[in-house]
Amino acid sequence: MLLLIKNLETMKSEILQPKVEEEVIFSQASEVPPAEEGPEQEAQPKGKVEKKAGKRVGYNYIIVKSYKESQKNDVVKCLYIKSLTNWGFCVIKEGSYGDTKDKEGRDIIDRLKWQKQLHEQLQAKVRIPRLLGHFEERGNYYLVIEHIKGKALQKVCSENRTVIRESVITGNKLGKQLLDYLIQITDILTVLHGQQIVHRDATPNNYMVTPGGKVALIDMEMCYALDTQFPTPPFPLGTHGYMSTQQEAIQTPTKAEDIFALGAIILQMWTGVAPGKLSREPMEVLRKKVAFFIPDKAIAAVVLRCLAPEDVARPAAAEVKEVILQYKKDLKKKVSRPVNQPGLFSKEDILATLQATIHTLASPLLADEEKGWFSDDMTPPTGDDKHKLRKQWYASYNRGVTGVVYLLAQAKKAGLDVDVTLPFVDKALELVRIKYIKRLRKASGGLHYASDGIAAVLTSAVKHGLIETSEEHLEWIDKLLEKKNDTTNMIGGVAGQGLANMVCKAFISPATLRERLERYAQFLSDKQEEDGSWTNGFIKKKYSKNHKKKVSPGFAFGMAGTLYFLLELGKCYPDNTVVQEMTEQGLRWLMKKAARKKDTYQWRSSRDKELNYGWSDGSSGIALTFIKAYEYTGRQEYKEYALGALRSIPVAITDTNISQWQGLSGLGEVYLEAYRVLRDQEWLDRAGWIAQVIMQLKKEHPKHGNYWLVEHERQPVANFMLGNSGVMHFLLRFCHPDEIGFPLSV
Repeated sequence: MLLLIKNLETMKSEILQPKVEEEVIFSQASEVPPAEEGPEQEAQPKGKVEKKAGKRVGYNYIIVKSYKESQKNDVVKCLYIKSLTNWGFCVIKEGSYGDTKDKEGRDIIDRLKWQKQLHEQLQAKVRIPRLLGHFEERGNYYLVIEHIKGKALQKVCSENRTVIRESVITGNKLGKQLLDYLIQITDILTVLHGQQIVHRDATPNNYMVTPGGKVALIDMEMCYALDTQFPTPPFPLGTHGYMSTQQEAIQTPTKAEDIFALGAIILQMWTGVAPGKLSREPMEVLRKKVAFFIPDKAIAAVVLRCLAPEDVARPAAAEVKEVILQYKKDLKKKVSRPVNQPGLFSKEDILATLQATIHTLASPLLADEEKGWFSDDMTPPTGDDKHKLRKQWYASYNRGVTGVVYLLAQAKKAGLDVDVTLPFVDKALELVRIKYIKRLRKASGGLHYASDGIAAVLTSAVKHGLIETSEEHLEWIDKLLEKKNDTTNMIGGVAGQGLANMVCKAFISPATLRERLERYAQFLSDKQEEDGSWTNGFIKKKYSKNHKKKVSPGFAFGMAGTLYFLLELGKCYPDNTVVQEMTEQGLRWLMKKAARKKDTYQWRSSRDKELNYGWSDGSSGIALTFIKAYEYTGRQEYKEYALGALRSIPVAITDTNISQWQGLSGLGEVYLEAYRVLRDQEWLDRAGWIAQVIMQLKKEHPKHGNYWLVEHERQPVANFMLGNSGVMHFLLRFCHPDEIGFPLSV
């Protein structure tokens, strides 16, 4: 009894104060009671229950946390207490009558009731959440199922995306686990198909991996029964990238739909790339891409069969299992297996692609005929439109039209023909006039999202002949650089402003330039802490009343970016001892915070999370600053930290994110900078690998031409940091490493 009371107190604590760590859906209750309905409820007004910890749902259930809230249905984790011996955690799906009706008049309630039948039929045959109950309240229907503890396979893949390919190729510990998950998945599908059920949404998000390494299948509402042909027609759609053409067309389902999804999962594990960027290519194109990413011929062949456009050509799940089992056995025994010899892109191929993609920049795929280049809205999307492109027109360098102008200026410098884009360059300049020049008093200063970055882009465009050298444009540059700022960082603070002024120095009087740079230096000197760091204010820790000063080591918002500016400033004014002292003290802070592991260095974020590899807030951005420090000082310790930061990144890295901001293009730019300064072939080779990966991820619109999906967007955008222009800049610089510099560099 004392133990029970203690457990209930622990549950109460969890409800009232949720954990900071994210918890995944469906973890297993310690005790699974038989399925049953709750007692009848008194009539209550209609409406969904507020999804807040401590609120009650039905008679026996207390909300612990909300997993999902959408028009389709809400999903919550609950504590159920039915007696002293019958309690635990569960998941409840809530649906309202009439919500999300399809063409047949079926709503979410119909789906949940179908899911209830499936749990009753299958829970003793295949590992799915057990049915615990169902009830109706306030005009809503509630399905209560077991809470399976673990992580979604998608999260496992995402957390390891930069090493996932290497793991399954080498068969290391992670690779063996992933192969075992695939084998379990094929077993689950074999049993499911033996029961004449097609899941139709068997994606990594719907496979749960328990702490013991067991795989369970969840979210059964899209299923189709082959024997009873229910539901007819099948519930529409599924998950982008895992659906065959037959499923997208809502044809009568077959087992082959799940096999297509299985092939997409295998492809994702061998590439680290979201399958939506690969799986729906024409077969002759897909064959070449699979040969590049998957060295093993047998695995490549079975993936291609799974993704075959004709459903009758796809293998059974048991056949896929045998291929993976043999692969795993041969890895263990170190048996030599036949490998693919993929074709690679030459620099001439890359330049031809860039020239073609410049034409795409002038097409409706990336530019509105009247307004010019659009971006996705930077405000957070709602649940209903998170996969839709919400067009917005920004002027800034980071997400706006001037980022595209910067790419075109560099392309013109490299000798590419950009004439087709000139009407859109004019539209970009007009947007700058409207959003900045006509409202300078309200405009803000900063490099990436404000006036200083636009001035730097205009300087590049004038310098390389993309736009005319006119008194008006020179006046714009001067005015855009006048804004004051009260933050320190590169992205939006005085470090970025100082860099922009140095980029624009040809169009600023020496006296004005020196006055501004000295002002920025003094500001940074005043803000520098005794330990050499700069803070960006206070960061509030979740679920805590304490406010602590935090320091970010990263480039965009933290130490590395601020120091990068000071290094450039020190080169311009080597007699300024205050700048030299600030820089050395800041670099010492960065070195002190590094954790050494063999020949690598790694840093942690201001929230004590391990940094990723990205330019904006990851290890490559920190490496960039140490590369610059070594270039200007020649001190070997700075070179050591630069190399250590870069060598913490996998050599043959793959990722679904190919952006400048946090993806492969930004990393590639840093590799090229390392090659420029150090002249070590290793870094050019690493950049070359990234160039090949990006070229493999190129897509082609049948009418408008080449483009890339840069992050997780469904439709492409042109901007620099999260769009096609940034990818193009890296590829252009890879082809011309001694002519094209680091973006917005002095």
